[in-house]
Amino acid sequence: MAHKKIVVIAGEDSGDLHGAELIKALKNLNNNYEFLGIGGEKMIQQGLMPIEHIKNLNVIGLVEVLKHYPRIKKIFNKTLSMIKKVRPEKVILIDYPGFNLKMAEKISNLGIEVSYFILPQVWAWRSSRAKILEKNTDKRISIIPLEKNWFKKRDINISYVGNPLIGLKNVKSDKDALLTKYNISPNDKIVVLMPGSRKSEIQKHWPIFLKTLNLMQKNSSYSIMPILLEAPNVDINNIPNHVISTKNNHHEILSIADAAIVCSGTATLETAILGCPMVVCYQLSSITWFLAQRMSSVKYLSLVNLISEKKVVKELLQGDMSADNIMGEIIYLLSEDGKKTIKKDYAVLIDSLESKTNPYHEAAKKIIQ
Repeated sequence: MAHKKIVVIAGEDSGDLHGAELIKALKNLNNNYEFLGIGGEKMIQQGLMPIEHIKNLNVIGLVEVLKHYPRIKKIFNKTLSMIKKVRPEKVILIDYPGFNLKMAEKISNLGIEVSYFILPQVWAWRSSRAKILEKNTDKRISIIPLEKNWFKKRDINISYVGNPLIGLKNVKSDKDALLTKYNISPNDKIVVLMPGSRKSEIQKHWPIFLKTLNLMQKNSSYSIMPILLEAPNVDINNIPNHVISTKNNHHEILSIADAAIVCSGTATLETAILGCPMVVCYQLSSITWFLAQRMSSVKYLSLVNLISEKKVVKELLQGDMSADNIMGEIIYLLSEDGKKTIKKDYAVLIDSLESKTNPYHEAAKKIIQ
């Protein structure tokens, strides 16, 4: 029997993670599917035949996108041509709205069912995109609770399947084994460093992270052990000798860490569910930041604050992202009062994300229906 083809398109590391789990769930429901498209190592491990790797798409911000536009446009055209040639039964678009919403427009008249999994955050900025999403997709699958009412008020049908990251609350870590593995003293305060998953993010954030570490070493009364959690598709070269660096055990390390400095994105939600107090940081180019401020319709950047609809974690953005400010917040988070306050808010957030079913399985069922 010939395999039915499904094209899956993700554009960043978080999309690769979700895409891999979705492919696994789809295969469990029907093993007669063949998957091809754009993904990373996790999706490839689940059987995706890549026509392009996500590392060639993983850029953010107006200036950054314009700089790499010829390459992105070439990948877009190649992907569109492949879809027209292969004529898959379904196309699944995962997050990455700048690329995927445009793709949805281009393929909506081909008679191919288009599902969008992890919706563009149209409720946060450029809400006019909601109509583009509705017009050019057949199924819209959400993992953010607040999207249920937002889309309902606008008479746009979506399916909320729960947030798959909630499963991280079940991560069990052997703290003693991890401390031994990374040669960390039980008296040390572990501060996790997450400067980003894109080259442009590393370039902007890592120098500030390094200044922060120097300040903490000089001014903190704590014995701090920094651990850098490196993203799979970027390399950081200038890592000081006293900083532990790893591409493995990310969730386990976060679950035992005392605090974290996190570049905004999916990582903020992962960090909160794993119970690690954090400060959220982000810098964009001046032009991108100027435009983002004018197009945004929300008060916060991090998913933790957006879903909680209040300030749970401190956001140090653009000019506020300084070594002094980050150090001040980390010292507060290491205090008993700081830890107690943020963990109380985390508990409320986790409760709001609880799901009785497996979100990936529910999303797969919606797509196959």
